[in-house]
Amino acid sequence: MTGATNETDGTGDPSVTEEATGVTGVTGVTGVTVATRADGTGRTPRSFAGEDPFPLALWAEAVYSRRAIPATLASGYPAPGTADAEPDPLPHGPRLQLVSPPLDLVPPADSPAALTDPAVLSALLHYSYGLLQHDLTPGGWPLHRAVASARCRYPSELTLVTPTAAFRFDPLHHQLVVLTGSVTGDQANDQEGDRTGDGGGDPGTSRFIVITSRFARTARLYGGYAPRLCAQEAGMLLGAVHLVAAALGLRTRPGQDQETLRVLCADRLPDAVEHPMGYLEILRSVEQPADPTWPPPDLAPALRARHSGAAIFDPVPTPSPRALLTDLGAALAAAPFTGFSSHLLVQRVAGFPPGHYVHSDGRLRQVSDGDPLELLEQTGQTEGRVSVNFRSTACTAYIAVRRGTAVARYGADAFRRLHLTAGAAAHLLCVVAARHGLSARIHNGYDAAVAERLLGLTPGEETVLFQVAIGTARPGAAFRIPVVF
Repeated sequence: MTGATNETDGTGDPSVTEEATGVTGVTGVTGVTVATRADGTGRTPRSFAGEDPFPLALWAEAVYSRRAIPATLASGYPAPGTADAEPDPLPHGPRLQLVSPPLDLVPPADSPAALTDPAVLSALLHYSYGLLQHDLTPGGWPLHRAVASARCRYPSELTLVTPTAAFRFDPLHHQLVVLTGSVTGDQANDQEGDRTGDGGGDPGTSRFIVITSRFARTARLYGGYAPRLCAQEAGMLLGAVHLVAAALGLRTRPGQDQETLRVLCADRLPDAVEHPMGYLEILRSVEQPADPTWPPPDLAPALRARHSGAAIFDPVPTPSPRALLTDLGAALAAAPFTGFSSHLLVQRVAGFPPGHYVHSDGRLRQVSDGDPLELLEQTGQTEGRVSVNFRSTACTAYIAVRRGTAVARYGADAFRRLHLTAGAAAHLLCVVAARHGLSARIHNGYDAAVAERLLGLTPGEETVLFQVAIGTARPGAAFRIPVVF
């Protein structure tokens, strides 16, 4: 199943449109090589942490490797050489308090949606990457955001960027932190920061939302496997922002272009510790949604209910509603990028016989019939064992991308681009599952080479980047309560 518009080559690179980006020095979404200061003087964007965080070797080491899970995951100790002396500090600078987020995600009734509306800005940030659940279980993961994250490390950062200022979202306090630029006295709650800068800024005038990643957060447990996990989460976060914006009546243009990222980040975001990953441009609001069925009107409750199940994914073997696959089709049709396919191995979905299905061109077609359990268990093995109970799942999705074409065009950067594409689709699968009272577990314990062969992917061209198991979660020991600001 392929996704949204503004795509030209199927590799996840949005086409240039007639609209300017609104950031000084950027005249289009792609093809930017040099940024300029507001005064017209040229400068070269500063480099960020590592010029090549995604070398081509990562395809073999992180996607195709069958090596054991790092021992640090079992022990709970940091991976060698990745431990920091101090935890990540909270963002530093003047703070802007956001209004309490609404309980529903609907466009404003009396005016077009815009970030200048405090309720719209608050809802967009909270339901994209805010804290939605608090786990009170001793020894559990205490805080859960709107997007799934490996061991709740949440390496991604979300920043609003204007031509003269940058505002980092702090989900713990539901605030914006002024990273660069200045704000007026009545806007800021100054906490050890000054209000000097290169110009005034208002987050409501932001034209871009930038996603960056702090690899060190995830590397503390996963070591060298962290870049893949960070790339996967960045894609899910991009998909989350795109989805929530659409529900609020905002229109966004997602972007992956590396040079545009450098322009957006240079002199605005901290360097040396963050990797630029992706961005979304905020465009004019949507007057008439293209598809009235997606996003659904009950999106906010679904996002609040989303979860990945217990530590060992062992769902109840009960049938899931037929509407699950109907919603999956509508959701994937609205994905921010094209260039992916979604292979569904269906076991227990009412009205659908077990078998292998594929979403493409807005339709669900059946590839083969019969119980896919053997295929699932052959694919979903790590070091000779299966880490998910596929005998009781409702269905399992494998998201595949065109790796061969992307590597030929983008080289090493294809890794980041394709994980953004696949991650955005994976988040939609998780949201659809939650809407129907199901859990969705993203689990990398699968054999990519076996998946390619058994799913009938094009050899040397297509690669599986996500395995998402969906089922009815059993009651667990965790006790979670909603987070309300």
